[in-house]
Amino acid sequence: MANHLEVRHERLYVKVPGGDKLRKTADGRLRRLVADGWREVDRRQDTDYVQVRLERSGHRPPMMLIPAAVPLQTRARRDNFGGGGGGGGRGGPGGPRGPRDGAPPVASPAPAPAPAPSSPEAPPAL
Repeated sequence: MANHLEVRHERLYVKVPGGDKLRKTADGRLRRLVADGWREVDRRQDTDYVQVRLERSGHRPPMMLIPAAVPLQTRARRDNFGGGGGGGGRGGPGGPRGPRDGAPPVASPAPAPAPAPSSPEAPPAL
């Protein structure tokens, strides 16, 4: 396989226009790139920045590092879609909403008393 060559062109800004001393962030970026295996090949001076050409070889291109896609697992069938089971939530049967805006809860009416059992000797009421 052929040797892979990566090339970058970086603009590194200088402290004073026309000077050659780099700003702190530009100097740090250049040091980091050199530590990661990049070599400075060319340097062109401009008024506000220095354009640096960097190369490195022997690294595989990033597209070869992507792993193969894992096949998707099949999902179980969802019967009763949109209802049944959970209650509440979106699309499901929910109960009545509670009180709003801090209002006191509405009291439910008291259940009616059960009728007294009738005895067999009593005449039916008309």
